[in-house]
Amino acid sequence: MAAAPVKNEPEASFSGFTSHIEQLSSSASVLELEAGVQAGLRLLQDLKAPLNAAQGNPQAAQWLQYIQQIEEKAKPARVVVGVVGVTGAGKSSIINAVLDEERLVPTSGIRACTASATEISYNHSDDPDQLYRAEVEFISAEEWSRELKTLLEDLLESTGNVSRECNNPDTEAGLAYSKIKAVYPHMTKENIAIRAGDASAMAQEPLVLAVLGSTKKLRATSSPDLFDSLQQYIDSKEKTSTEMEYWPLIKVVRIYCKAPALSTGIVLVDLPGVQDSNAARAAVAENYIKVCNGLWITADIQRAMNSKAAKQLLGDSFKRQLQYDGAFSAVTFICTKADDILTTEVQKSLNIEDEVEDYWEQIDLLGQKRDQLNAQIEDLKTQESDCKKQLDDLAKRLHRWDDLLYKLSKGGPVYRPSEISKKRKRKSSRDRRHEARASANELSDSDDTDTSDDSSDREDARTPQVQRTPLTRDDIKNELASLKAQKKEARKSKNSVTKGLAQAESDLAQVDAEDAVMHSEMRSLCIRGRSKYLKDSIKQDFALGIKELDQDLAIEKDEANFDPDVEIRDYEEVERSLPVFCVSARAYQKLAGRLEKDSVQIDGFTSLDDTEIPQLQEHARRMTEDGRISTSQLFLNDLNRLLNSMRLWAAASTRTAVSKKNQEVDEKVLGACLARLDSTFREAVKKCHSSIERDLQGRLYRKFDHLIPVASGSAVNTAMGWGGPRSSGGMFWASYKAACRRDGSWLGKDFNAELFEPINKQLAGNWERTFQKRIPSALAKFIGECKKTLDAFHRDVATNVPGAAANPAGLTILNQQKRAHHTMLDATPNIIGERITEDQREANRGFTPVIQNAMQPAYDACARERGIGTYSRMKSTMESHVVTARNTMFRTSCDTVKGELTAMSTGVEQWMSIFTHDLFTKLQRDYHTTLVGGPAEITAAALLAERLLQSQVRSILDGADGRFAGFGFPLATGGVPAATSVASGREDDDLITRQLEDASESDATKPELC
Repeated sequence: MAAAPVKNEPEASFSGFTSHIEQLSSSASVLELEAGVQAGLRLLQDLKAPLNAAQGNPQAAQWLQYIQQIEEKAKPARVVVGVVGVTGAGKSSIINAVLDEERLVPTSGIRACTASATEISYNHSDDPDQLYRAEVEFISAEEWSRELKTLLEDLLESTGNVSRECNNPDTEAGLAYSKIKAVYPHMTKENIAIRAGDASAMAQEPLVLAVLGSTKKLRATSSPDLFDSLQQYIDSKEKTSTEMEYWPLIKVVRIYCKAPALSTGIVLVDLPGVQDSNAARAAVAENYIKVCNGLWITADIQRAMNSKAAKQLLGDSFKRQLQYDGAFSAVTFICTKADDILTTEVQKSLNIEDEVEDYWEQIDLLGQKRDQLNAQIEDLKTQESDCKKQLDDLAKRLHRWDDLLYKLSKGGPVYRPSEISKKRKRKSSRDRRHEARASANELSDSDDTDTSDDSSDREDARTPQVQRTPLTRDDIKNELASLKAQKKEARKSKNSVTKGLAQAESDLAQVDAEDAVMHSEMRSLCIRGRSKYLKDSIKQDFALGIKELDQDLAIEKDEANFDPDVEIRDYEEVERSLPVFCVSARAYQKLAGRLEKDSVQIDGFTSLDDTEIPQLQEHARRMTEDGRISTSQLFLNDLNRLLNSMRLWAAASTRTAVSKKNQEVDEKVLGACLARLDSTFREAVKKCHSSIERDLQGRLYRKFDHLIPVASGSAVNTAMGWGGPRSSGGMFWASYKAACRRDGSWLGKDFNAELFEPINKQLAGNWERTFQKRIPSALAKFIGECKKTLDAFHRDVATNVPGAAANPAGLTILNQQKRAHHTMLDATPNIIGERITEDQREANRGFTPVIQNAMQPAYDACARERGIGTYSRMKSTMESHVVTARNTMFRTSCDTVKGELTAMSTGVEQWMSIFTHDLFTKLQRDYHTTLVGGPAEITAAALLAERLLQSQVRSILDGADGRFAGFGFPLATGGVPAATSVASGREDDDLITRQLEDASESDATKPELC
């Protein structure tokens, strides 16, 4: 009778040891994690050296394969953010500001520029000639041929002539003519009418064909240069231009720049409307929205202020699509043009009249002070002028008395000049003329004696005769002293007046500055108040809109048991978590030193932060953090698992040999443990798949059966409504026909979606609960089962495999490996969830294409109608077809989606099976290598080569963990400073740069652009 296996202790005494890389992989710091990824990539490069040298070694080849798989996981996550908004919302201007570029993404103050999707990504090229790059991708010849046929049908009347409405851009004919004329500028209306019968031939014209299906690559050293290069493709020229224009043929534009806001992996996509008349561009926009990780919804702040922004700017259909996609948390609201404000209007709306009145009171006081200062300045200027005149007068008198002194010194007699008064008063113009004559008389006294006598005689003839006494030297000196004293006082008075004037003007400038500050602060108060009001309002409206959507679904589902007090979800959290920004791109650009040639009103914005563009840039950078953290943690954990496995393999050559008999016993017991593990994994996969199938059947497929008759019953009335009175929502005949030419969809009107609406509206709630709650719950339960199974297996092995007790070091590493597997399992629901999200988003968009296909005969028949009674026949044809098609098209539509969901469920089952099998294989390898050893059938030479390779790898592994020491946590024994593990120089930078470039290039095809 065989002896019973020895029961071992489950864990070694030092099994609680945690490595540096294990600690780092649980960090929440994106900087620490990404530094660790760089260190990990460097380590993998070092490990590949001996493995690549071991040519022909199957184990080395396998390790190299694992390393390549892990390196692939270092690629940073690509976060796609769609920027949407109505024409004139300022999307492109906001994107330019976020990019810190004055002009890069096309903008226009006259018309909408976003005719095609524009994708803006970070440029990883270091080539100085390619600091800015762009790619312009054009639609295919087949796509243009189809669109051209539709455009020609819109343009031509039933007579075959070009419609007289072709010059009205707001009509179907006008839109069609503008596009055709842009691509074929040489063609006249008559030429177009003649060639309209063969759209394929027109599409094959050499100049056009040379562009279709191609991708034009551009590069530049500056953003203005790239902007100018792009303009020739995306901008329309003057109507008189004879050059071919490219904008109707563009499918998507990709721009690459070095904007810091994009450096963390975010991709901004400036999206056109999904109702573009070009089917290829509309599909591009729709596909981007389908894969977007985030949506920035832009709206003119005035429009947002004057409406229930989040309720009216997001239509019910858009919100319902967000509900289907599970994307409520992906929305960001951006109110643009925050500099557009009238304070008098805003203060009433916001009830801030008191605060504003305080500013007006201060402004009024400053106005009074300004008036006083202006009056004071005027008076001081008059005084200054009088002082200047007085000084001029004194200077002239001093000059005359100096002359008298000089003439006295020559020996001649001199006499006192005649003066009206030594203390002059302000004189009239008549007085000044008299004074001028008197001055002339005074000057005559300084002539020689004969002249003086003659002058005296003439003066005596004019004035009463008085006895004149010659002046003495003392008389003249005394007079000069008096005049100098007067001049000194006059100069002192002028200086005082000038100083006072300068002070008054300085005070006035200060008043003006304070007034400007008051106006700016008042404007800033209104801007901030409006922004806060709008943010609160939009958050509330958004949450309320979702609540109303939920309650409508609940009422239609079971009105009798509807309880309005029951919260279907946490609406307060929905409100709190919605990011809202009120931004001014123009003020930001002006404050940043751009828009030098433009006069931009920036009052109310004292700093860049006031414009909220820096906050939006930071929001963009933060949007990638969760993905970057997840990617880095996953990479480091997988690296940790690889290192543990390689340690176990490399340590095999140092283990004490055991007998063949004991080895066989260990292998047999381990084999039994592995068999139980495999069986339990398979059962967990089966249970999870069954749970998912039950959820799909109970919550979706049965709902299909219930709603199909509802949609069928309302279909005829829906179709009749399209042709009803326009006052009741009916369509103009030309728009009706344009929609038929475009498979039921035209400028916001979608016949297929309206027919499906009764199902769509009722299905949304169940769809959301299935994919956002039920299936994630099933996956979480599956992961829990896997972790329990893994723990039980490890205990089973540690307890029952006899050789386990002899290898405590190996058990320690296996225990570390078990923790790493747990970490990997914890991340698995997100990985599976991403695949499910992609599949379910594809599936929930699969209903209406089937309906469109069923309705196509009616659309084609209506599009062919011409002449008298066209509209009546179109409506009759449409309604008759719906009467027949309604019996099958909704069932076919739902069955098609059911097939897609069944395929998704099967795919998830297969993925889980592959996943658990891969985990089982790794466990089998590690536990067998540690407790049983390698194969016995190996040649001596091969064994020697294996041992040499193990030694080389072991020498690298011995110092591997030290490379991850010091990343924000205490150093372990033997650790090295962070600088030695992170500062790996240019080689590390090159590695991570290559990973970023690979990620960018590999994702350039996502989304699939139809």
